[in-house]
Amino acid sequence: MTVLALSGIRGGVGTTSLVAGLGFALQTMGQRVLLLDLCPRDLLRLHCNLPLESVEGWARSERMGEGSWSDALLQVVGELYLLPRGRPETGAPTNDSWAQRLQQLQRRFDWVLLDLPPEVPGVTLAAPDLGEGIARLRVIEADAACHAVLHIEGAGEAPLLINRFDPLSQLQRDLLLLWRERLEGRLVPQVVHRDEAMAGALAWKSPLGYYAGDSLAAQDVRSLATWCMAQWGAQR
Repeated sequence: MTVLALSGIRGGVGTTSLVAGLGFALQTMGQRVLLLDLCPRDLLRLHCNLPLESVEGWARSERMGEGSWSDALLQVVGELYLLPRGRPETGAPTNDSWAQRLQQLQRRFDWVLLDLPPEVPGVTLAAPDLGEGIARLRVIEADAACHAVLHIEGAGEAPLLINRFDPLSQLQRDLLLLWRERLEGRLVPQVVHRDEAMAGALAWKSPLGYYAGDSLAAQDVRSLATWCMAQWGAQR
């Protein structure tokens, strides 16, 4: 089983939409995929046809004593499943045991995709200890804000995935050239282009490939899934 954690280099770069889209793309390739929401805002469920007012999830079950964390598991489509975070009424969930829980999921899934909050230096967010052997992707946009974060905080070690790339933007083209020169092959070779279909998928509460399988962004995400299979698929 491959566990792949996606997080934005800052907020608002489209990480959650990519998690849902990548999960759908992997399951169309015959993979058994679990989408696991570890972000406090609990937004991954909105790509999986759950209502806005839904509060059910692993965190609520855990904190409120309403059952096991695994009871919140839902089938989205085919071999694509979701474990929403949910919203407990009080307190923060106990989430220091995910390394053990991921071990329990090995026989059932080929891939577990984690939606993590952005990593902010000096700020402790509600992110669990995931253990060793976790693959990671950092999501960025080719804009001045992400460039500033990369310059100030560094790029880290995880591959960098460019989302919402607009080839008509001179600034984005210039940043892409600059990053390819300075980041020494750290960029994922497949970018995800800016596409209205990505916003439409969320409005229809569906993963991108399910909503608009012929869109440019969906084709990009399928190529990204193929790249991920080549990089980490042997771990399952």
